[in-house]
Amino acid sequence: MKRSWLYILVIAGSLAGFSWIFWNLQHYQPNDPGSGITVCLFRKLTGIPCPSCGSTRSLLFIAKMDFKNALYANPLGFILAFAIVIFPFWILYDIATRKSTFYTFYRNTELFVQKRWVMASLIFVVLANWFWNIHKCY
Repeated sequence: MKRSWLYILVIAGSLAGFSWIFWNLQHYQPNDPGSGITVCLFRKLTGIPCPSCGSTRSLLFIAKMDFKNALYANPLGFILAFAIVIFPFWILYDIATRKSTFYTFYRNTELFVQKRWVMASLIFVVLANWFWNIHKCY
């Protein structure tokens, strides 16, 4: 992927994430599941939560500094929160200094994740999170 496209996609994704969280802060109460809209197609079709189910609630709890409930809603929310806050600033730094540190990080991460043991570990973490999400519902 070209550097410019990566930067555009990450900034657009972060803006979309902030917009989604802002909208939900105004219209959704994380302790009242019936107050918001459900966008998880997997859960609508199967009735089973996907590995990322609870991410919005987790981000809402993080925004309200309720880290215990954020962890319970979906631990992956902390990674998402970090990414949508830090990555745009990192990219703006690269643009301002005419460097490619974020792009280099992306490429190195991509190569690192391609190692079998790393990929297996990440798959295990996602599956463990998925089982956690299913366990919470039943």
